[in-house]
Amino acid sequence: MLAAANETLLMMLGVVFVVVAVTLIAFSMFRQSDGGGVGAAFGGGDGGGALGTKGQQVVDKVIAFLGFCFIVLALAYSLISTGGRSDEGPTPPTEAPSEPTK
Repeated sequence: MLAAANETLLMMLGVVFVVVAVTLIAFSMFRQSDGGGVGAAFGGGDGGGALGTKGQQVVDKVIAFLGFCFIVLALAYSLISTGGRSDEGPTPPTEAPSEPTK
């Protein structure tokens, strides 16, 4: 029962994670930068542009929020997929006690 719910939760988290990642990329492309960048192609080069200065503040806040969501979702996905346990790898084999030679 829990394994099936865990699979569904992981699937939903994965979909939300991809949507947040793509949205973060899209908003980052429209962010006004000092050198222009891709945002300059849409009128964001000289401080004016399609979004204006108030719109740029909104874009910056959206990028910060999406970045926070991206990190939280990545951590949640990692914790849920591993069950909260750390995987330190296989334990090294222990040496069997040697028998005394005659």
